[in-house]
Amino acid sequence: MKEIVALVGRTNVGKSLLFNKLTKSRKSLVIDHHGVTRDINSGCLFVNNKTIYIEDTGGIPEKGDDFSSAILTKITNSIDNASVVLFIVSASDGLTNQDYNISQMLRKLNKEVLLVINKSDLTKKSQAIEDFYKLGFKNTLLVSAKNNNGISDLIKKISEYIKDGNVKQFQSPRRVSIVGKPNSGKSTLINTMLNEDRMITSEIAGTTIDSIELPFSFKGNDYLFYDTAGLTRKSKTISTIQKFSISATLETIKNTDICLFIISAEDGITKQDKLILNIIKKYNKPFIVVVNKIDKQSKHEIMDLKKEIKYFSNITDNAYFILISAIENKNIKKLLYSIKNIASSIYKRFKASKLTEILEDALNNHPPPMINNKRIRLKFAQQNKSDSLSINIFGTKTDKLPASYEKYLMSCFIDKLKLKGIPLKIKLSKQKNPFND
Repeated sequence: MKEIVALVGRTNVGKSLLFNKLTKSRKSLVIDHHGVTRDINSGCLFVNNKTIYIEDTGGIPEKGDDFSSAILTKITNSIDNASVVLFIVSASDGLTNQDYNISQMLRKLNKEVLLVINKSDLTKKSQAIEDFYKLGFKNTLLVSAKNNNGISDLIKKISEYIKDGNVKQFQSPRRVSIVGKPNSGKSTLINTMLNEDRMITSEIAGTTIDSIELPFSFKGNDYLFYDTAGLTRKSKTISTIQKFSISATLETIKNTDICLFIISAEDGITKQDKLILNIIKKYNKPFIVVVNKIDKQSKHEIMDLKKEIKYFSNITDNAYFILISAIENKNIKKLLYSIKNIASSIYKRFKASKLTEILEDALNNHPPPMINNKRIRLKFAQQNKSDSLSINIFGTKTDKLPASYEKYLMSCFIDKLKLKGIPLKIKLSKQKNPFND
């Protein structure tokens, strides 16, 4: 049984910043704008040998919009599953009618509620804070998430509420980010893989604003999935939220282990998809090309799509290509096994003897070219110590080696080491063999 603490309140009261402080992370997007968090973001608070699951819910909207109903459903589900609710209000705004309405809603749900008065550093009026006590909650704390005031007291209070924090602590899970254009089906795919209605989905492009972290296990392996905001084309009219969303997505890609690059079968492979591919390749990340929404395509259209994919595969560096329908659960298991295969291969260490053997086989099958009647000599290979997979090849006149031959060597290593979907860098050096020292 998970011990869950749900952060609840209206928009822009500082829930996401408080969530980041409690989980010691920067998972939730924090900007001074209403309605940035829509989905449920989750993380863990570790205190007194307990692991407590924290959920940052979307701000309860005051007026109806395209997402009000979906947001309220997610918040209600989070509260239902929670052991404790942190009702967050803003001292700088004072008690509002909406705060009062939320308090009435929480009372009806019969949950343990801790009233957290945030932004207490931004008001000098004692009356503004005293008004919150009229809500009648017996447990109230004053905090300032921005200045860390009262955070330790809040953590202590949460620990007192949670008698047995027994949520599973993930050990070095692989981080998997889901990236692509807006409305390519990223959130639907997350819901299908997790087998729960976790993310808000809509035909409206840009439904996901923040990069949401979600724990997941498959065949005994732990992962953290990140549903990211769709990457849009550059525009002069881009909004502040879009700028922050794109920045959060790029940061997620940078820090991820594997990218699921989602393409919509309805749109085919667009110029924007190629730009996103370049971003993934720029960060040198393993990735899987996932073509979603094939349920909306006829057999003839899928055949045309496969031809387009074959051409596109020339620039995707041996990546997996998987055609799926997230909404119909088609080929999802195949996708999960592909993620598992890549996750088990990244960060592997290969012995220099094995790499040199592969190099020698490649040289015998196709020798390097002659330069001024002298053959370029490649002597041995070893793996560099880095986060990404990089192989250093030592020899003479390596600076004269044509790019086409480098590409040939890369293909040989990828094939022999079975590096499907994992980028490889080849570096050439003139250094002496260090094993002779």
